[in-house]
Amino acid sequence: MKAAIWRGVNDVAVENVPDARAEIGGILVRVKHCGICGSDLHHYRLGTCQGTIIGHEFSGEVVEVGDGVEGIACGDRVTDVGFRPCGKCYWCRQGAPQRCASLLTFGENFPGAMAEYVSLPDVKLNQNVFKLPAHISYAEGATIEPLAISSFAVRRSRVQPEHTVAVIGAGMIGLGIIRILKANGVGRIIASARRASRQKAAGESGAHLVIDAAREDAVQIISDATGGEGVDAVFDCGGNQTTFRQALAVTRRGGKVNMVALHEQPFTVDPCQIISKNLTLLGIMGSHFPSAIEYISSGKVTTDPLITHRFPLDRAKEAFETQLRDSNAIKVLVDT
Repeated sequence: MKAAIWRGVNDVAVENVPDARAEIGGILVRVKHCGICGSDLHHYRLGTCQGTIIGHEFSGEVVEVGDGVEGIACGDRVTDVGFRPCGKCYWCRQGAPQRCASLLTFGENFPGAMAEYVSLPDVKLNQNVFKLPAHISYAEGATIEPLAISSFAVRRSRVQPEHTVAVIGAGMIGLGIIRILKANGVGRIIASARRASRQKAAGESGAHLVIDAAREDAVQIISDATGGEGVDAVFDCGGNQTTFRQALAVTRRGGKVNMVALHEQPFTVDPCQIISKNLTLLGIMGSHFPSAIEYISSGKVTTDPLITHRFPLDRAKEAFETQLRDSNAIKVLVDT
């Protein structure tokens, strides 16, 4: 079968590899689409995970079911959480595998889904593998994983409809958060983004005020928009020192700063601002697939407009370059 393989810094190669097979307790999925995640771009830029098949945001059709799997049959349309817990750490022993200290991830620790087929191990229906309703397209099904992260972030933050909320960074996760906040009736959403295409998408997703972070002072604009009080909660989806400092600055006293984006580099923090403002700092690492599927299934949220580019598997390298460098790219899918 064909698969896209990490080969080094800014290097992805499509190669022929041995056919995947369903393991005992697992299933084999014919992949339809695989998205490029922000975490994939980290590996692409840094040259990590060399030799591994890429990809954890995907949808596909079950073509083989291993012994011991219950509730799943060939022909089922599915998506997957994209990781497996280690089964040994404190949280795994407590029955909370979503908090596992050593998550094993598709595309990093074992073969991913940017391939014609992917073997999913240790399958548990409605825990790590989820069926797609017939009216959700395979393409939109491949966006459920990032939307599930957005949903988890909103659920963990416990934002209320009367709150004023800022979203800093309008990539796929940030735009998903905006759409979910809107679906939940949040009355005032402020978005900050650098790219014009993402500013436009933020407004179309439900943001009431959109800031051009490349040209405008986001901190001052948010202060002016809130009468100097700041927002009740902020989601940092930018993942760098500048966006984190902005998040601290624009959050009102007693508010919440939700750290959603992954960071490639460590940075310095002045804790006095966190302490003096009595801020709650939340690390967001997790996903909630049932709610993400329900948002799309019910029509409350749609992710189709956020799919800006699609490439065949043979052009996976071009897909990565587009996701990384094209100013109009939001979600790039590889069609397998």
